[in-house]
Amino acid sequence: MESYHKKKIGSIPKDSTGGSSIRKGMVVFNGGTSETGLVGDVTGNCVSVPVRMTAGKELVTDDAVMFLNDCREASAEQKIALQRLLNEGHLAWDKRRGVCSESLYAPKDGQLVKLSILDEHVILGAFKEIDAKGRVVLYCLLDEDGSLRYSLHETVGYAVNLQILPIGTSGRSRLSDALRQKGLAWNGRLKELERLATRVRRGDKYYYLNDILEIRECRDNNRPADRKRLECGNYFMERRDAELVRDCVRSVVRLNRDKDARR
Repeated sequence: MESYHKKKIGSIPKDSTGGSSIRKGMVVFNGGTSETGLVGDVTGNCVSVPVRMTAGKELVTDDAVMFLNDCREASAEQKIALQRLLNEGHLAWDKRRGVCSESLYAPKDGQLVKLSILDEHVILGAFKEIDAKGRVVLYCLLDEDGSLRYSLHETVGYAVNLQILPIGTSGRSRLSDALRQKGLAWNGRLKELERLATRVRRGDKYYYLNDILEIRECRDNNRPADRKRLECGNYFMERRDAELVRDCVRSVVRLNRDKDARR
């Protein structure tokens, strides 16, 4: 059955869909025309398709209407092929809204991104790079199944097969919550995962031990010295914690001196 090109779906009578699983936002394959399309809407027994890939692997963006019974969900290979065409055309698919729009987004190191294939199987993460093989590498990621990975070098898939967009407010919150449950937080400016409750807010005071075990008070202004103390563990949010470490070190020093004295 051929597609009804440039025809408004609103003019189609609303009949029963017959229990079809085809829904707005899905990727479908039309068995009659061998086209793979993105569903903008479903009305009665018809499907509105704003973007489709022809049997000859060409991208067409003029609105079309297909019969619902001719359509089934596209295969993984068909979805990837259509995604590659959208990437070449600088287009992005919004599954929830059922619309395609221009996207010239190029992710930068440290930015939070949303990866998907045509807005399906969404992965949220912190972008690191596209490696020499063309694969997307993330510092950390939250998969759609809820699994969290944060090795600082998580290889996902080939960039040409993925839709890469800036993360939204909801996605940012989900990723942040997942990291928080592990006691972590993403610092995009420093491009690193930070341990929670181990660092004061910028401008607040913390304590450290100098080279003769004196406790010093300092303001955290994110200077190299502040970061080095944090990384090596010589960074205390409470003076009492610094005192405990100082006392432990002094005890070890005394024990070593006593051993030397007995020799």
